[in-house]
Amino acid sequence: MHKILEIGPGRGDFLFHLAEINPDAKVIGIELKPMRYFKLIDRMQKRGLTNIQLIQADARLAVEELFEKNSLDEIHINFPDPWPKRRHGKNRLITAEFVKNCSNLLKKDGVLNIVTDAEFYADEIRDKIFECTKKGTGTLFSEKRCLSPFPTLFAQKWMKEGRRIYPMRWVKR
Repeated sequence: MHKILEIGPGRGDFLFHLAEINPDAKVIGIELKPMRYFKLIDRMQKRGLTNIQLIQADARLAVEELFEKNSLDEIHINFPDPWPKRRHGKNRLITAEFVKNCSNLLKKDGVLNIVTDAEFYADEIRDKIFECTKKGTGTLFSEKRCLSPFPTLFAQKWMKEGRRIYPMRWVKR
């Protein structure tokens, strides 16, 4: 069975889109904030989507502890909080360890998609993935051309404000 993970689904627009276009797949969403988690459950039930599994957890821990290796086909992360101040950098989701854990979860030819509106964070994410790939840690990604991001609430908001969007896509080799 095809398994898709979205980290930080927020309102759930993209999560529900994934579930609707992949009716035979298991679509998993990890949401940190309890209020959003419960709202997602309500919205999911109203839509009658039965192929979604929601997890209320910190994704940094969940990707390490809750999934088997080589069990996912896709991982999507849309607009993770960039924590722009240097002193808050330790709070960023995308670290070398997180990238390694994502790689361990993906099957061969599995896809990691990340979208951000922060150029510095896009550069940092690319550096983290390159760093892991270069070290030969098993995180063997090759960057692929990425299409425009799904028009999530944040994507629409940022594009309306004239912000540049940085969609990134990597395939596990």
